[in-house]
Amino acid sequence: MARKVSGIKFMLDFVQEYLSGEMERLFFDLDFDYYLIKNWPKMERENRALAECFYYYVSEEGIDRCTDDMTDDEHKEFMRSQFEEFEAAMKDGM
Repeated sequence: MARKVSGIKFMLDFVQEYLSGEMERLFFDLDFDYYLIKNWPKMERENRALAECFYYYVSEEGIDRCTDDMTDDEHKEFMRSQFEEFEAAMKDGM
């Protein structure tokens, strides 16, 4: 029997895979919204506050603010800073 993967864990692992250099920006950019939409219902059921925090810091303040003229390094550093903001928010109140 296949083990169910948490929607939140999947999305955290997906972002960390990009930030660690295991995934190229092109694949990250192309797949992020698809995976977020696919996993969102599960994420909300698991922990709505955590899901909304992830959405705010990583999607709204991260992905949505990235521009095409950012270099790959600038993009990764910006996303890393947004992910760190998300992690800090989790430690502070989640």
